[in-house]
Amino acid sequence: MLYFLQEVFMSRKIWKTVPVFGLVVLVLAGCATQVAIDAQRPPTLDTVGLQRIAVAPFTTNVSAAAPLTQELTSQVASSIQATGAFTLVSYDTVRAAQARNADLGSYVDAVFRGRITSLTSNTTSQTHPVFNQQGRQVGTTTSHTRTAEVAFEYYFVRVRDGSMIGPIRRVGRSSATEDSVGALPSATALAGGVIRRETGTLYRDVAPHSIRLTRTMERERNRDLRPLMNAADARRRDGDFIGAREAYLAIWDDHRSIAAAINAAILFEATGGLEDGIFFMEQVVETTGAPRAREKLAQLNREAAYLLGLEAFDEEIIAPAERVAGHAAMEVERVVSAPARLWIHNNATVAQSLVYDVIDNMVAAFLDSGFTIVERGMIDLILAEQNLHLDGSVADSDFVSIGNLAGASTVVVINMIGTGGARRLQARVLDIETATLRMQSGTGVAWRL
Repeated sequence: MLYFLQEVFMSRKIWKTVPVFGLVVLVLAGCATQVAIDAQRPPTLDTVGLQRIAVAPFTTNVSAAAPLTQELTSQVASSIQATGAFTLVSYDTVRAAQARNADLGSYVDAVFRGRITSLTSNTTSQTHPVFNQQGRQVGTTTSHTRTAEVAFEYYFVRVRDGSMIGPIRRVGRSSATEDSVGALPSATALAGGVIRRETGTLYRDVAPHSIRLTRTMERERNRDLRPLMNAADARRRDGDFIGAREAYLAIWDDHRSIAAAINAAILFEATGGLEDGIFFMEQVVETTGAPRAREKLAQLNREAAYLLGLEAFDEEIIAPAERVAGHAAMEVERVVSAPARLWIHNNATVAQSLVYDVIDNMVAAFLDSGFTIVERGMIDLILAEQNLHLDGSVADSDFVSIGNLAGASTVVVINMIGTGGARRLQARVLDIETATLRMQSGTGVAWRL
């Protein structure tokens, strides 16, 4: 899957220029040994090139939410500043520059804006029986619960061209239970707790950040090989990860143990050798075709794609169509497994040449992963026989009906939305057998074209 990533790594040595992996920590989860790895992730929003940021006061059309706007503005400003990725500029500076009709680009690169879209609350009461020590009911008591739900959204606006980055929409709920209604916190107080909780992870939307990954070491199914596997694992437990990796590679070379190959790949990843791990697992997949090896290769390639997303903060590495196609194919493979029969439908009305470039790259990746692709000619024939058209807005039920006739198990609907810097690929995955939506693309930088 996505073998083109190897060539990018070979030419740019990305894994050396971006600090993706931190120290390895070993933990035990039940009987399975896990390796914990600190990895970097790009933000959800495309904040490439943004350094000077002003946070505008949040707004709302919901009168009950008005007291929350100041707290939300303050929480957001603190979260953005804590990333260390931006220089915060007072919004008063922006106001003053606007009043003078001055060039805002001299002061900020973008303005962070947001609004509270809804605040609802509900209070309920419930009567409960009270029992004595003998189990006999001696009375009742009443409890009261108040629940508040708040929704808000935020986005960046580039000052150079007014283009919007986002939005991100968040919804949270909080509740409290007391013996009397008067003791319950107000809906505003509950909503304030939601805001503090939701903004606690805002950094993931705006700046590169670290996450903790865990990789589970494989157990050998062949009892005869377990002494060798245990010896390799002993070296890992002693902290000799490279020695353990070489021992697992030797077991693979001599016995073609899939467990040993996967463990070697984990240790490649843990010691900063993601490129070498991908190259090695490609050989394992080519040799064995084992589903577990394919899954591991897909996992490594997903990490490679994240790494490319981080490198995009410095410069573009591969053609946008190839980059986005790689990400789209990996996201589809999160919810659909080979050898599924895929129908990829171009539902876009603009930028047809670019969309078909993306689809061609996706098809190549899917074929490499063992999927079967429904030919466009077959779909055209079915449409002609059924006197149907797939222009404009098409209902999911129509995709399901046509997919059934074509013998497809899944349809991937590709669209293009937005313009300029906000243009992005949209991908939807429909399971034809169950007529359910399996995946919907997001708004992150990885989808931008």
